[in-house]
Amino acid sequence: MKKVLFATSALVMSAGFAAAEVAVSGDGRMGMIYDGDDIQFSSRARVLFTLTGESDAGLSFGGKFRVDQENYSSNPGGRSAAKGSAGEVWISGAYGKLSMGDVVGAAEAAIGDLYEIGYTDGEFANDIEEIWYLVGDGNNKDQGPTVLYEYSIDSISFYASATDGSNTAWYSTTGSGDWGDADATDGSDDVAYSLAAKYDAGNWWASLAYSKHDDADEIALGAEATFDQFSVKGVYAKYSDLYDGVYEFDSTIGLSAAYNMDAITVKGFWRRDSWDATVAGVSDEDYDSFGIGADYELGGGATLAGAIIDSDYLDGGRGDTVADLGVKFKF
Repeated sequence: MKKVLFATSALVMSAGFAAAEVAVSGDGRMGMIYDGDDIQFSSRARVLFTLTGESDAGLSFGGKFRVDQENYSSNPGGRSAAKGSAGEVWISGAYGKLSMGDVVGAAEAAIGDLYEIGYTDGEFANDIEEIWYLVGDGNNKDQGPTVLYEYSIDSISFYASATDGSNTAWYSTTGSGDWGDADATDGSDDVAYSLAAKYDAGNWWASLAYSKHDDADEIALGAEATFDQFSVKGVYAKYSDLYDGVYEFDSTIGLSAAYNMDAITVKGFWRRDSWDATVAGVSDEDYDSFGIGADYELGGGATLAGAIIDSDYLDGGRGDTVADLGVKFKF
């Protein structure tokens, strides 16, 4: 421990650094998940390293990654902060902020997802509250790091993100035109990019974004408003030429709401995904998902949380209704 503290102090006092800091934080959770058939125990603990610094010229820079993301030595083919496919690094100054790594794309940076619910923050229902953006946040990971640029002036923010178009997980020179989150046998060598703008008026904001990968593109709209303890958010995304072999993904529309009462927050969401059939004899499909949950702040970084989600995507031999209940922690 003395060696670690000495090294950290030396880094802070060394020439070329106006300030430098390494912070350790983490999160954990424990509880139960009902998967539509059985009740299972579920727990997790993670440690997060956040590194920040500032140059003599006033540029801020930093990086962060979780311990479970740094697995390169045990799994060289997996995602790792050492190879830029997990965690992130950034530099910021008067001309905006530039981030690289496993970062969100411009569309998600400007709009975000529907509200997370439950003590697993939606994981117990396969994160159905997350909007399926074409770029960033795990998509296009076979192309290595995603780059995200952000710049704000007054109430307007601009975002731009891209991959480099070099697929590191396979050796073909022609992409398949399939989903950006592809594996080694089904990827893409085409650049994925996203552009977005956001207007923030304080108690409400609105965003518009455009993304493209291969032949697929996406136009997304989002808005959120807050009135005292109540907040509401809406998201709409329109896709073209995004196929899974049988269907073309047409659109997503979603709505979230939350109400805070002292230590208690009640949240819910609804979304509908529309799929157009591309094979004769197959009908178009609409998939509906909705959920409701509540958080109770216990103080000191501990929260009791639970939720119920019903989704047409979950009906695969088990029930289409799942639930979770447990305690989550912030360290």
